[in-house]
Amino acid sequence: MITTAKMDSLEYRLRRSDRRSVGISIERDGTVVVTAPHQAELVDIEKFVSEKKIWIYQKLHQKKSLNREKPKREFVNGQGFLYLGKSYRLKIVDDVEVKSGSSQKAAPLRLWHGYFELAESKKADARNHFVSWYRKQIRKQLKERIPRYDKRIGVTVKSIRILDLGHRWASCGRNGNISFNWRSVMAPAWVFDYILVHELIHLIERTHTARFWRVVARVMPDYEEHARWLNENGADLDL
Repeated sequence: MITTAKMDSLEYRLRRSDRRSVGISIERDGTVVVTAPHQAELVDIEKFVSEKKIWIYQKLHQKKSLNREKPKREFVNGQGFLYLGKSYRLKIVDDVEVKSGSSQKAAPLRLWHGYFELAESKKADARNHFVSWYRKQIRKQLKERIPRYDKRIGVTVKSIRILDLGHRWASCGRNGNISFNWRSVMAPAWVFDYILVHELIHLIERTHTARFWRVVARVMPDYEEHARWLNENGADLDL
């Protein structure tokens, strides 16, 4: 027998079967299916789904991203580009204008007075300049934000890498190493913080156990809202 159930904003189909444990699958159309033993209590099923909720959101995001066209951004005057959740329009400017800023060193791209300014001579390689700019901004943001959370969680970050991680926003390696997707800094600051907190906690809890989510909830009580935002808007964070 199949019934429809809902937990907060997450709707799923509950299927009873002869299997021994509860399992979750995501259908091709994005339907969430929870399969449980006939004798399993509803309260235990709901607890299992609650513990796996973020995993479900991540899988839904991946499926949605694969089936959705990426934003078609062109490197032309007036095109908007995201940084910490805000869109800033691009200006193609004369190289001399870029050099005349506060920095003595000429930059091919900068965020200046509410606009992204790209030197005319660098247009052909515009995407690479944006990626390079985002990589630098992530390091600046992490330098500021890690001290807000590391001691509360009880971890030490030894090294950070900025990579192209595809559909993953970050990943946690061994020995205090964390990798971030360069796209992550396009998200709003409060969502960026969630990505950071998520990976910091992975330094002490490698998998998404109940304990993992308890620590996340202690540090960031509204984390589910952040995860939903990524699920619904993550595909837009790209060039």
